[in-house]
Amino acid sequence: MLNRLTYASSLSHLRRCNTPLARTGKQAKPRQLHNTHWGMVCPAETPEGQAVGLVKNLALMAYITTGTAQAPILEFLEEFSTENLTDILPSVIAEPTTCKIFVNGNWVGIHRDPKELVNTFRSLRRMIDIDAEVSIVRDIPEAEVRIYTDAGRICRPLFVVDENQQLAIKKHHIYQLQGVLEDQKKLTWTDLLMEGLVEYIDTEEEETTMIAMEPKDLDSDDSYSSTYTHCEIHPSMILGICASIIPFPDHNQSPRNTYQSAMGKQAMGIYASNFQVRMDTMAHVLHYPQKPLCTTRAMEFLHFRELPSGVNCVVAIMIYTGYNQEDSLIMNQSAIDRGLFRSSYYRCYNDQEKASSVGTIGSLTAEKFEKPMFDNCRGMKHGEYGKLDDDGLVAPGTRVSGDDILIGKTAPMDAAGGAATRYTKRDCSTAMKANENGIVDNVMISTTKEGYRFTKVRIRNVRVPQIGDKFVSFPF
Repeated sequence: MLNRLTYASSLSHLRRCNTPLARTGKQAKPRQLHNTHWGMVCPAETPEGQAVGLVKNLALMAYITTGTAQAPILEFLEEFSTENLTDILPSVIAEPTTCKIFVNGNWVGIHRDPKELVNTFRSLRRMIDIDAEVSIVRDIPEAEVRIYTDAGRICRPLFVVDENQQLAIKKHHIYQLQGVLEDQKKLTWTDLLMEGLVEYIDTEEEETTMIAMEPKDLDSDDSYSSTYTHCEIHPSMILGICASIIPFPDHNQSPRNTYQSAMGKQAMGIYASNFQVRMDTMAHVLHYPQKPLCTTRAMEFLHFRELPSGVNCVVAIMIYTGYNQEDSLIMNQSAIDRGLFRSSYYRCYNDQEKASSVGTIGSLTAEKFEKPMFDNCRGMKHGEYGKLDDDGLVAPGTRVSGDDILIGKTAPMDAAGGAATRYTKRDCSTAMKANENGIVDNVMISTTKEGYRFTKVRIRNVRVPQIGDKFVSFPF
């Protein structure tokens, strides 16, 4: 599949995390993948160059906690026989049977039976009596139990494995999720959490779990099969959004996946289903995007096939004089003439009527949208004013080119020193960029909250592939 690459808004701009280090350093360690990144951070999606490994992207099912109140946790600990620090002697803390209890880093007391405490805590969490994003860690060597309720922790959902080394989620739950059982209600994600079938595990609690990669691992005869506590929902959930739309990423070199994760954000398609009513500053829209022939399961849930990028092409890899060097492509001219990779470029110009201070007493007079006239307006531009209507705006469907005036606007001017002059207005119009051309696609006029009018004019320009445009075959 060939994608024509150009500017497009990022799919994953809300799932990016930055490591707060100076980008100038050459340290390797902070940039490398770490074992604890598994399932939390995408191993492929990171920029090339000096920010490599410092800017990361969340995996598909990673979740950032929003924080919950710690008061219910303290009440639970009090009911569960946690001894308060004010009620115990210092000598008691040194006893080998005691375990320190921490809540968000604060030492709140001790407990005599930490195993039972942790098991009860997890049982209540699996019934949502305790919030699903609260985590508990039992550190046996340090004789500590640490509970976290704060915001900003990264966690991910996992299937729960019961004491019999069986998945808590059963086949009928899957049918209920799909809604194929008419006599039973359709399950939601919250139902899975409330029934203890799935739970969120953060990075610190993950250190105390034993996670099976697939359900079949629970039935194996290896030495770990009797110790599993959780099971991955699916191994592919380690990838982020951009890496999840690469077909067969496990067949590529890892740098190739990293390159595609960066280039996928530039792929041209239909960036939003309502692009015709949006007035974005710049937009590229491919005319005939196609669904990819080779898809991934994640594409279905990301709705990639509903708003695809690129076109399915027949590509030949062959030797032909010097035209095939490195990333060069020879393209069929007749296919381009028939519309292959043709696209529209939209640019939006905007302006508004502002209050301007005129005269020595500072009286406020508003600017006005209108067609400026040479006989009473000073500072007229070199552009073409003839395409403006009387309201100062160019009509939709008008063909415009460099330096044409799109929005006519004037501001009143005061006579300098009381001298008589024929100029009563000053030109404040908006002209088109000198090197652009196109057709006026849409004109919108409205008012600001202060009551002043503002307008937006969108220009449409059809673009045909030409030498120098970037194309990429995908998958590589």
